Amino acid sequence: MKQTMRFLLIFFAFHFSFNSLIAQAPVAPNGKFIKVNGASIYYEEQGKGDPLILMHGFGGTSAVWKPFVAEYAKYYRVISWDMRGHGRSDNPDTSVVFLHAVAARDLLAMIESLHLKNVKLIGHSSGGIISLYAAIMKPDAIEAIVPVSAQINYSDTVRSFVKHNAMPEAYYQFGDLEKRHGKQKGKLIARQFYHFHLLQGDPLITREQLATIKARTLIIHGDNDFAPVSQAWEMFQNIPHAHLSVIPNGWHTPQDGEANSKLFLRQTLEFLKGEWGKSSLPK
Repeated sequence: MKQTMRFLLIFFAFHFSFNSLIAQAPVAPNGKFIKVNGASIYYEEQGKGDPLILMHGFGGTSAVWKPFVAEYAKYYRVISWDMRGHGRSDNPDTSVVFLHAVAARDLLAMIESLHLKNVKLIGHSSGGIISLYAAIMKPDAIEAIVPVSAQINYSDTVRSFVKHNAMPEAYYQFGDLEKRHGKQKGKLIARQFYHFHLLQGDPLITREQLATIKARTLIIHGDNDFAPVSQAWEMFQNIPHAHLSVIPNGWHTPQDGEANSKLFLRQTLEFLKGEWGKSSLPK
């Protein structure tokens, strides 16, 4: 029983960021909806400047970025979304197959509909996978990406973990998904995640595809993330103009915790503003 609870706690952290226990918020005063690819996508906006789109992990919502939005909004037009089927966004596809490539097409359609230029992306977990797909699908549409705890494929270890420790009923109850997404969407999210242990071909990002990415890239990964840090290294080795930051004891949420959140903000802002590495240069 103790081992099962430990797995559930790890699993919960895999999908949700540090403030994931917050119940689903209502539509915010700055909240908007846009129709893309048959889905109604909810997003919030704050600040001015080049657009910076924040993307949560699977099972989360835009609320996970609240601790960071105010600081980012000092420099950028911050847009944080609920990806299809999550939070206040719907999903016309109610099958158990959730594809990051489809969500990436949603993102690109939103960018086009909003006439966004010089787009920068920060994505955690599934959001990081989506950022990679978007930068591959339309290289000229994205200026910079920060994939955090992303994966280019599901390793055997991750698949086994999901299969044995993430049964939909347990995930739904433990993650309080009804409050975050509503009963119907919450149960679908639980089934979709469990299906990841069977899903083939998504994510499936090759070295050749990584090499086509034109966007400046900062890869952030925890050194003890159960999603192999070797994947972060493979991204770093194959994406042109890439940088890598491995966070000590960062696990799957390297932006979590007071010390790491400050480091995350400093690193991401230095990178996005083009100042990455300058502080280490001799004067």
